[in-house]
Amino acid sequence: MGAFIWNGSSLLHFVASDRASGLDPSVQVAAAALVLNVALILFGYRRYADLQQEAALRAEGERNAAVQAATDSITGLANRKGFAEGVDTLCEGAVDADHCLVIISLQMQRFKRINDRFGFDMGDALLKRIGEAMSAHVPDGAVTARLSGDEFAIALAVHKADLPSAEGLAEALLRDVSRTYDIAGTYVQVGAISGIASAPPGVACRAPDILRRADIALDHARSARAARPTWFDSSMERALIERSELEQAIRVGIEHRQFIPYFEPQVNLATGALSGFEVLARWQHPNRGVLSPEIFIPVAEEMGVIGPLSELVAAQAMEAAREWEGDFSLSINVSPVQLNDLWLAQRLVRLITEHGFPADRLIVEITESSLFADVDLARNLVVSLKNQGVRLALDDFGTGFSSLSHLRMLPLDMIKIDRSFMATVHVDRESAAIVKAVTTLAQALSIPVTAEGLEDAATYDKAAALGAHTGQGWFVSKPMDADAVTDLLHRRAAAAETALRQVG
Repeated sequence: MGAFIWNGSSLLHFVASDRASGLDPSVQVAAAALVLNVALILFGYRRYADLQQEAALRAEGERNAAVQAATDSITGLANRKGFAEGVDTLCEGAVDADHCLVIISLQMQRFKRINDRFGFDMGDALLKRIGEAMSAHVPDGAVTARLSGDEFAIALAVHKADLPSAEGLAEALLRDVSRTYDIAGTYVQVGAISGIASAPPGVACRAPDILRRADIALDHARSARAARPTWFDSSMERALIERSELEQAIRVGIEHRQFIPYFEPQVNLATGALSGFEVLARWQHPNRGVLSPEIFIPVAEEMGVIGPLSELVAAQAMEAAREWEGDFSLSINVSPVQLNDLWLAQRLVRLITEHGFPADRLIVEITESSLFADVDLARNLVVSLKNQGVRLALDDFGTGFSSLSHLRMLPLDMIKIDRSFMATVHVDRESAAIVKAVTTLAQALSIPVTAEGLEDAATYDKAAALGAHTGQGWFVSKPMDADAVTDLLHRRAAAAETALRQVG
């Protein structure tokens, strides 16, 4: 090609020179055509070379983009996309009839505190160090990834006879990740939890399924506060399915107003007169009947729907209690989760207004531990409600970490003694001493005391003797629905009327 180009160049100079003018015209035309062909060939070759270079640069850019798309920018490990691709490659080359695919899921604990206290730069530096520590532990051929903010995963092929080695690797990772790191002179430390899952040899690799099972095991480890890696088993998945079905059923139950109020009567211990009712939530399940709150309240709190559920029950309770004859009080419970809602007081006042329920008949019960977790927030809530005429009760007193100064600062209207003390008050001297101390303190502060859990006559009498004003429990009455309360009030009214006639 070089010789051809040189000859074509010489011909071009000759055609352009004066010597070409003496040639026959037909020769001149042929020479010009030849020159044009040579020029086109030269242009085409150059264009081809440019296109080749452009294609190579584009391919290199696409390769770099693919690598970046599959790589975590902070740690340099694979991201979720890169993890899926890496596991596919691992399955094709290393997982066979003798080797299992094992995925280890790790999640940092208290990592958010690092970001909150030291800033995101410190958090990113810690993640990078953790990624380096993990890479140093995993064997060649394994895929290590950062899947989300503080969650990592490792996939590797393990011989079916050596599965315990995967647990050993997870333990080593937990130890190393949980150690103290020196980052620019600042010592930081986080904890970690781990879940492990595997696919049997010969079973088609489905990375999303195995990762999901490892995450289920990790959630189980978190719930159990396990310090060691937790292997996935089928019971965990069944529990997860049941939990998912329960969550969906709770959402449907709220939408279709399946949650209803039950009412536990409260009486004056000295006279036995009915003074009010505590509202308890029940689930009127279409298939399982009436369910107790232990089944759904903790789940509703974790789901973040305890607010709508509680408002639904409270609204129905106010509707029912508004029609009762007599000025009986109505006590509703506030979940500790609801106290994080800065608009809680306004929501309660809105319910009172919408349903025309007298504010002075409503008692809002707040547990001791949640009330004193944030005293300023508690004070704002108490003041806002009391300004509207609502009364406040301190529930489960004696089970939290209350301060007497806080008790004096907050304008509470009632103290409720937890049933755990009342259950043994007539047989245990310490329980009796605690109850007596509470009633004495409350009397000094002019706050009435309600005793919960009065299950028999002996407990009832002991609570009255120790200074409690009102009481509730199965000895007084079991919780009942609104219709049963109406019947109870009618019977009491009839009995009172009969007594008056006899006296007359």
